[in-house]
Amino acid sequence: MTAAAYRNTLLSLLCLTAGIVDVIGYLSLGHVFTANMTGNIVLFGLAIGKSLQVTVFNSLTALIGFICGVIISTLMVGKAENTLWPSAVTKALALEAFILFVFACLSFYSAFVPVYILITLLSISMGIQTIAAKKLGIAGISSTVLTGTLASFLEDLSGRLFFKKQKKTFLRDAVLRALAIILYCVGAIIVALAEPDFYDIIIWVPIVLIFGIMMTAKLKLSGEK
Repeated sequence: MTAAAYRNTLLSLLCLTAGIVDVIGYLSLGHVFTANMTGNIVLFGLAIGKSLQVTVFNSLTALIGFICGVIISTLMVGKAENTLWPSAVTKALALEAFILFVFACLSFYSAFVPVYILITLLSISMGIQTIAAKKLGIAGISSTVLTGTLASFLEDLSGRLFFKKQKKTFLRDAVLRALAIILYCVGAIIVALAEPDFYDIIIWVPIVLIFGIMMTAKLKLSGEK
């Protein structure tokens, strides 16, 4: 595999982790999205309209946590040099993995831990991942914001179908966007098929994946321009 192929594969795996984390948050933390902020804002608006105070606070907590994660990640990777895989991205993912590790440990004692703390941890981690993935600059994929990814994929597909001059352009980007959407859905399906009692175990899957991503980036992409 080429260095670019490794990078694209690692980004796709980040989409898988986002799908897992998002559905764990939705099913176990009061029906709130911790990665998909578009859906979370919709839930926030619905909760306000229906006077559902618990849902309002849950959604607002996730939104604030995500914003904090974005700010933290921007400070870490914002000024990093534009290499194939900036070292700052690996550092940001390391912080994300640590936050997910804290969440995984606390989830064993969820009966004694305020749900707002758990929501905050997951949403911060997803905010960090969003900017770290975006820094890679691959087909506009951020690993958590799928509305834009889906729109871009359909734009590519339409161009290839209806405009001859575009039939051989952007093929790689279209494939990566489709893969991002598919893997996000796969992550969601993994959690949805599992019994609730196994959520505390499944949350370790993203941690292991991110650790593997960091190790692969270190071994295969370190120093690549």
